[in-house]
Amino acid sequence: MNTPELRQACAQKLEAASPTVPGINAFIGLDGFVDEILHVVDIRESAEKYQRLTTIARYAERLAAAAGKSTNVELVSQLTKLGGNGPIMANALAGFGARVTYLGNLGYPNLHPVFAEFARQAEVHSIA
Repeated sequence: MNTPELRQACAQKLEAASPTVPGINAFIGLDGFVDEILHVVDIRESAEKYQRLTTIARYAERLAAAAGKSTNVELVSQLTKLGGNGPIMANALAGFGARVTYLGNLGYPNLHPVFAEFARQAEVHSIA
C-alpha cells in the first residue's frame, strides 16, 4: 500500500544510499529525440492571444471535418526539451551524480542545443 509511512521509509533509504551514487557507472543509449510541446489553435483572437483545442478528440474532429477540403492547422510551440527514454534516464542519473556514458541520437555533427546541459553532466557520443 502506498502510505505516507512507506514513502518516508523509501526516502530515508534512498538518502542513506546517496553517498554510493558517484560510484555508479551507467551506459545508456540510442533513442534521442527533440520533444516539442505544442498547442493546436482553435480560435485566433489576436497576434498574441488564442484559444486552443483542449483534447485530441476535438483535434481529430477538426481534421475529419477538413477531409476533401483545404484547411489550416496552426501549431504554437510551448516548450522544446530533450526526449527519448535513453536521454531522459541518462540525464536523470547524471543529475544524481552517477557517471554516465550515453551513445545515441543527439544531433550530428553538432549536438542539438536541447542536449547541451546533459552533455555537460555526462560523457555523450552522438551518432545521428
